[in-house]
Amino acid sequence: MKGDFLSQFREMNRHSEALIAVGVMGLLALLLIPLPPFLLDVFLCFSLVFSLMTLLLTLYVEKALEFNSFPTLLLFLTLYRLGLNIASTRMILTQGEGGDMIETFGEFVTRGSVGVGLVLFLLLSIINFVVVTKGSGRIAEVAARFVLEALPGKQMAIDSELSSGLLSQSEAKEARNQIAQEADFYGAMDGASKFVRGDAIASLVITGVNILGGLAVGFFVKGYGWERALSLYTRLAIGDGLVTQIPALLISVGAGVMMTRASRGSVGQSLTKQVFSHGKVLLFSGLILLVLSLIPGMPRLVMLPMGGVFLYFGGRRVWKKPSSEEQTVQETSTLVSPVEVLLGFEGVEFAKPLHEKLGEIRKQVTKQLGAILPSISIADSVELPPSGWAIHIKGFKVAGGREVSLPLLVQELEKVLKHHAHELLNRQIVAEWIQEVRVCDSAVVEELIPKKLSLGQVTRVLQNLLREGVPIQDRVTILELLADHGQGEKSDLNEITEQVRLGLSRGICERVFGKTRQGHVILLDPKVEQMVEVASGKMRPATIDKLARSLLEIEAKATKRGVYPVLLTKGSSRIEVKRMIEKHLPHLPVLAYREVADDVELETIGMISQEVLL
Repeated sequence: MKGDFLSQFREMNRHSEALIAVGVMGLLALLLIPLPPFLLDVFLCFSLVFSLMTLLLTLYVEKALEFNSFPTLLLFLTLYRLGLNIASTRMILTQGEGGDMIETFGEFVTRGSVGVGLVLFLLLSIINFVVVTKGSGRIAEVAARFVLEALPGKQMAIDSELSSGLLSQSEAKEARNQIAQEADFYGAMDGASKFVRGDAIASLVITGVNILGGLAVGFFVKGYGWERALSLYTRLAIGDGLVTQIPALLISVGAGVMMTRASRGSVGQSLTKQVFSHGKVLLFSGLILLVLSLIPGMPRLVMLPMGGVFLYFGGRRVWKKPSSEEQTVQETSTLVSPVEVLLGFEGVEFAKPLHEKLGEIRKQVTKQLGAILPSISIADSVELPPSGWAIHIKGFKVAGGREVSLPLLVQELEKVLKHHAHELLNRQIVAEWIQEVRVCDSAVVEELIPKKLSLGQVTRVLQNLLREGVPIQDRVTILELLADHGQGEKSDLNEITEQVRLGLSRGICERVFGKTRQGHVILLDPKVEQMVEVASGKMRPATIDKLARSLLEIEAKATKRGVYPVLLTKGSSRIEVKRMIEKHLPHLPVLAYREVADDVELETIGMISQEVLL
């Protein structure tokens, strides 16, 4: 039974576009076709449930862009409620009833008093219109403007990280898409907030129409007395207004929550952590409550227990022993840690959650690169600013900042591990890497080590691959290629690296050109390639600078068009070219002609001639 339900749900999800089209047609039906009371109750229940679900989603999503369909959903729900308003108004004026939900809301709230019900409805409408809707609308305007103004700076930051090699081309493209989505989202929210405000005004107008129109219909058409007409139609109008105003208020609060999010993580977790993390605040709040309870007439049965609870939890936080978060921070060791995360004293609270995520981070990077990563240590540092952080590789700082947060630490640590994976790879890790292969394919390992290559030579080749971002996931294939081309102590490790790359060319093309199998390439004039081969790694620095500047100019023009170029060279000069330009363009892929698959479509966007280098 459960399997049948899940299969039906997946089938419905596959036809979501058709469901949206059906929903739009249903909205038109609400406007044109009279509904029976039971069906109106069903639609009103849907409105209430969908509004509540939307509010809960805004509370639980990790970041605003995870719910980037919110502005569109806001529009649909607003139109849906207005359609229900029209359908219920038609029923109230023509039949003198509004279904069970409307009548129950009207009876429950008014409690026999039309004046009380009207006042409560007006208060709810004013709260929605003046406080929530107006505030969230203003926030949407400011957020949209700030996001658009910050767009050029964010683009420049991405370009800078791309140039420094902290981001790969695919990561930079993803970051640019993220920025574009963010701008689109806040722009759409700015417009959608106007719908919410208009909905609040329309609800007031429709309620007034229901009351005045109901009085006219009841007195002139149906012959009711003024007292009966006023009681009946006012009760129905208030019930109708409440049934639609409560979902509208939920949606308005959801829009406000989405626009006021300033941190990643669910709202509940953020508020709990930030509001109740300061013990002194809880302590003083409890003391103030106890003092206020001494005033004659104050509800001591309420204030004394509440003050005691605040004192208890505040005291626990102020005088607590060092927690496991602080204990997670490791003592300084005499040995240099391969990877070390240093935190200022205010950032110690992130030690435990970061430690819990280390396994996930290492697993993610290992899955992408195929390299086993060493252990990662976390320590505090008095040399850092209070909220500062730094990441060290073998004792040297490679990343850092003055403001720390858990998402930032996770993101930067992943970048550092990917960018410096070749530095972290050592003989011990490679020995473990090979040992795992020995279990399933011992023959290739026995042939390779130590007859063809030593453990150190294998490590050097793997480091060469990781230096250029080539994953080493296909272990058996790599070891087979090493066994084919290894020649003992006389082995040319650069040439072996090129042979392994050739064997992995399919994966390299997939990583560089993507699934589109289309690439934009920069070529070197044959005379330039000949200069590189003749120089054999001893080309003059001035010539290398000219080559790098020429490549940077071509790349800059291509990047403005949204194109990320690749440098193509002969196989015999590829590794020399890469090493020459690595300092200036660490992110620029350099491929040999023979590494490019036949099904990849190439477009030449530039060529470096010999005259440029003279």
